[in-house]
Amino acid sequence: MGVELERLKSILHHMAQNIKNVVKLTKTLMEVEDVAKRKSIRSDIENIVLILDKMRRDFVNEVMIFIARRQPLGRELISAHILISIAYDVYRISRYCREIARIDEMLEPSASLNAIANLSDIFKKAVEAVEAALDDLVRFSPEKFDFVNEIDAQVDDIYKNMLLEITSCSSFIPRDMAIKALIMRHIERIVDHAKYIEQYLTEIL
Repeated sequence: MGVELERLKSILHHMAQNIKNVVKLTKTLMEVEDVAKRKSIRSDIENIVLILDKMRRDFVNEVMIFIARRQPLGRELISAHILISIAYDVYRISRYCREIARIDEMLEPSASLNAIANLSDIFKKAVEAVEAALDDLVRFSPEKFDFVNEIDAQVDDIYKNMLLEITSCSSFIPRDMAIKALIMRHIERIVDHAKYIEQYLTEIL
């Protein structure tokens, strides 16, 4: 049974590597102005998301087959359930990156994400949180739990302050501010899922 659980973990490790790639691509998308390069990056993001969607569905089936065949109890059953939850969080990170890429596509040809003030710097925090959580996933140990939670608190504060700024506008909300708020919502969720991965790792130990 332990060998099969380790095999399932190895699939998650493969998913983790794909997520690292997609968040890095999304950060690059926020820094590039060239239309052709952005189109290529968005295509790469979309392809990775599709791969991860299939991997997640196949992974859930593998876990369910493991549960049906082995009928694990106690710690092993909890571990199997948590593995499904982690796979969902990993996949959701990619979906939010895809949503950011779609916003970038809608800005063409007159604008790009790199024109939105401080957006790349904020997303860099999300990248750090995701990479830390995924490194812990590979180790299967929540060593960076506090680090990820600290970034989560920082991003939450940035998002809340942005919402307060928007609500303080009397009638007209600037276009860049509205776009940034929408993207910040996706960034906030990305970091939330990184935090959830860390929380699940604390439960599985």
